[in-house]
Amino acid sequence: MNRIINFTKRNLKEVLRDPIVYIFCLAFPFVMLVLFQVIGNFTQGNTPMFNLPALIPGIIMFSYTFVMLNMALIVSKDRQTFFLKRLYSSPMKSYEFVLGYAIVGFLIGLAQTIICIISGFILAIISKVEYISIISILLLILSQLPILITFIFLGILFGTIFNDKSAPGLCSVLISLAGMLGGCWMPLDVMGGFETFCSYLPFYPSVYIGRIITNATKTLGDFYTFDRIAVLGVIIIGIFTLISIILSFITFKNKMISDN
Repeated sequence: MNRIINFTKRNLKEVLRDPIVYIFCLAFPFVMLVLFQVIGNFTQGNTPMFNLPALIPGIIMFSYTFVMLNMALIVSKDRQTFFLKRLYSSPMKSYEFVLGYAIVGFLIGLAQTIICIISGFILAIISKVEYISIISILLLILSQLPILITFIFLGILFGTIFNDKSAPGLCSVLISLAGMLGGCWMPLDVMGGFETFCSYLPFYPSVYIGRIITNATKTLGDFYTFDRIAVLGVIIIGIFTLISIILSFITFKNKMISDN
């Protein structure tokens, strides 16, 4: 346990030295939240997607993609600089390395969530609109943990497989896909077959479940409810989370063996 804690502390220091964590992981979600809220105000509430109850879950999910990017960067850089190869001679096990990275990603994701929620609260006061209840906020945080974990371990997986030049590029593609296929700022519920396709990926169901918790309204005026998409989404997210965890542990262990 001490080895994991010490390795986590080292990784946290490395991440905090990198300006990207402040720009993309902390500042960017806040800027996006403000931007879409301003757009929503200009439309005088005629775009439910930009109302805070619908916007907050989408921004939270999208912000987690940058945790994936950070994980991919730090793991790939540690591999390219031979830092990990030097540590392979230590008593540390492969799972301890993975957990040491994952804990840092979890802390970053938690910080992002708090920033989004507090920012939304401030915007609600400024806009003089009703905000999410405390219970809904707690449930929202819990509901988004699986997709956060998925992105964390995907980042570790990409950083293990690819170098520090290829890994960020792959993450950028997935970041764009998560934004478009997650319905973060697009009304997928009126897109028929495209919504059905997106419901089989973890991005949209995560946002959808979050909007049920925040009592958000759809484009047509009805509320998000725990329907087939939500039920299927729980299963889909669980599968993707489990696969990302298993693959990251197995791949890191195999890479560790081959490097030695």
